[in-house]
Parts: sequence; C-alpha cells; structure tokens
Amino acid sequence: MTSLDWKAEYVKARSTYEDCEKDVRRFVDKILENAGIAVFQVEGRVKTLDSIDEKIRRKSGKYANPLTDMTDLVGVRIIAHYLEDVDRIVELLSKEFEVREEHSVNKRDELAPDQFGYASNHLVVRIGSRSERSWARYAGISAEFQVRTMSQHAWAAMHHKLGYKREADVPIPLQRKLFLLSALFEMADEQFSTIKGEIDKLSGEYSDSVKHGALDLRVNAQSMEAYVRNSPKVLEIAEVAKGLRIRYWEGDLSVLVALAKALGAKTIGQFDEKLPDGPSTHRVLSAFLSVFGPRSEGRVIEISLGSIIATFRGLEEKQFKRIFPDSGSAGWKLFEGMHEKVRSQE
Repeated sequence: MTSLDWKAEYVKARSTYEDCEKDVRRFVDKILENAGIAVFQVEGRVKTLDSIDEKIRRKSGKYANPLTDMTDLVGVRIIAHYLEDVDRIVELLSKEFEVREEHSVNKRDELAPDQFGYASNHLVVRIGSRSERSWARYAGISAEFQVRTMSQHAWAAMHHKLGYKREADVPIPLQRKLFLLSALFEMADEQFSTIKGEIDKLSGEYSDSVKHGALDLRVNAQSMEAYVRNSPKVLEIAEVAKGLRIRYWEGDLSVLVALAKALGAKTIGQFDEKLPDGPSTHRVLSAFLSVFGPRSEGRVIEISLGSIIATFRGLEEKQFKRIFPDSGSAGWKLFEGMHEKVRSQE
C-alpha cells in the first residue's frame, strides 16, 4: 500500500478511530470505578498522520500497511497511584479484551538489575473482540494501553525531555546520576505501596476498635474515618436526617479532625461525646429547615456531619472561619443564628 493510499484511507476512517478512543476511555473509567480503583488520570489519543509517518521512518520496512500493522493508532494511558494497582488494572483489561500477547510487554521486566530506563506496562488488545454489538464497528482496530504509576510517568516525561532514547545514548559521566535517580523513583513507588499497606492495616485496626466500643484512639484522618463509618451515633444522625428528607453526607475528614481539635477532643472517645443524640440532632436539622425552608420538588437540602456537630456545639468566629473557610462573614452570621436557635430550644 502506497503512502498516498493509506493516508487517504486513514483520513476517511479517522472519525471511527476517534469514536473508538472515546468509547474505550469511557469504558475504562467505568470498569475502574466498578472495581474500586482510583487512578490519577486516564487519557487517550489517536495517532496523527505526522506521528504515523515518523514511526514508519524510524522502523523502516516494518509496516507494509500501517492501518493493519500498527497496533497503537488508538492509545490510552492509565496513570495509577500504586504498583499493585498497575497489576490489578492490567488484569482487568485482560479480562475485558482479547490481548495480543505478541505485541504486549511489561517494560520493567526487560530491564536488567543494573539498568535504568523506561518502566511501563504496554497491553495491546483487539477492541472489536468484545461481544456487545456496539463494539462491532471497531472490528479490526487494535489499541495500546499504557499502564504506569505516577512515579513511572514522571520518570518517562523527564527522560523524554532529556532526549535520551536508550541507556547507551547517555554520556558516561551522567549515567551514574541517572542510575541514582532511577533508583529513587523505583524506591518511591515501593515506599508509597508500603505506606498504603500500613495505612490500610491501621484503618482496619481502628475499625475493629470502634465496632467494639474501644474509642481511646488519637484523633487523625484514619481513626476519624473508621469512626464515622462504624459509629452508632453517626448512624443515628444519618437516620434522623433521612427521616426529615435531608441529604446527609459525612463531609471532608479534615474538617472533622479540625472540628475535634476546636472542641478540645484529643481522642475519638472525647469526640464521640461531642455529638448530638437523636432528639438534639432533630433540633439542629429543624433549625436548618427553618432557615432554608422545607424540601420541595426538585430542591434538596444537604448537610454534612461537621455542620451538624458545629451547629450543636457552637464555635467562636475565628474557629468557624478556619474550619469552614468558604463560608465567609455571611456564613458565620447564618451559623451563629442557627446555633442560637438550637440553644433556645434546649
């Protein structure tokens, strides 16, 4: 196939490739969400004519017909937070698509123990291999997934910026510095995974403690998260809100930690004592309804756990503005009025 032939065909079919990239990216977002895997970024692209031309010149003779021989006309990059997430994502994608093993590679496995270089998992799949009818239009199209961590992505970006494609291209005086830098990036990934494991373990221990009523835990983000998800008092507050048709949410953990500090609570047990009981929660939420009006069709009143506790206990103006910085002076006046209303009903 001549250059003019494949270029004309590609221009004609490009909209299909663009639709494919968008559908694949949306599908990836969906399966990651369903699997509970939070990632830093999912991005995609369709190769340009210039990019295809450059690759053909670089790998002379490899592509008789770029439209069928080139496997990365559609590309999707998934940037994960942790090394273990990379493995989970590759496993997910392998279950959803037919993998072209001969074109797929884990670049990290190709590096010798004493080498530095690009580390990323490249997975080439047949997009039209899915059974749903909506994917049939992409029969014959392959896509390349690049799955990497944030650290691997940072290394790849900087390595590309420096302009070195291979280790042999690097001047010897600079090789040691790049060896050290590469090791630091790898160590960062390993340490992030280790810290995440320790946080998960600690969160599990905190949850068990809260479930058994052992609340002598120092207030921090992990202990607070365990508390709000397992505390009978918090559950009661949520049920009262539901009964009043108010949309309740836990809110930002950092707000609850700051609120605990403002209220003088150093442990989760002390914070637990600051929460309103059922009748008191009803008074607080009634004060909100008196200000914002009853819930009407298409209008939903939302309130966070932190707002409920703060309104029940009260705060000084400086404390309030530090914990709820977006509220401003108007928010403070509103808060002050609702707190007074709650106190008057005691």
